[in-house]
Amino acid sequence: MTSVLDILQPTTGRTAFAATMTDAPPRISKAAVAWHALPQDVLDGGEIVILAIKPSMCRPLLDSWPWILTAGVLAVLTTAWHATIPGLSIIATAQVILLVAACRLAVAVVRWIPTWYVLTNRRVLTVHGVRAPRFTAFRLTDVGHTYLRCTPFERLTRVGTVILVSKSNESMVQVWRSIAHSAEVHARIRRAIEDVLDPTGSR
Repeated sequence: MTSVLDILQPTTGRTAFAATMTDAPPRISKAAVAWHALPQDVLDGGEIVILAIKPSMCRPLLDSWPWILTAGVLAVLTTAWHATIPGLSIIATAQVILLVAACRLAVAVVRWIPTWYVLTNRRVLTVHGVRAPRFTAFRLTDVGHTYLRCTPFERLTRVGTVILVSKSNESMVQVWRSIAHSAEVHARIRRAIEDVLDPTGSR
């Protein structure tokens, strides 16, 4: 299994990677193949992708659990109290309530699919958007603070959230939610920032 911390090597046919091509044969990971499906104008020329990861597959459940829990409780209560939607049976009423939660989960899955968190040798990016991919980006030199946070629900699923705050405007943040191996990802981002601020490695 390819580690999320594997460096995505440049490949032919991708102009954004052309300036970093080496004589060594490219190593293609599953993450790299998926990254190539994203818009080619996201990266600047010569940028190297260090990390390209998706939120954990638990993310849709973490986003939808209030709906699922509420729908489950309502379905039980309506069945126990014989409360129905006019024109529907008790079972049909419970099914409609559960269908609402299922639709909310489906929306969360659709939002999860195009979401990517990307670290390059120059920037951190969050790629998202269902109809048309959109992204927000900070240059590594503009990242002022980084934080690692784990909510109780994230601890249960062994994921965490990395928060990146802009140095120039603290109201500008990127939130990498529901990341597996979040401590390692946070450490890798910190190393990338330090490498940019001190490229000679004299620290």
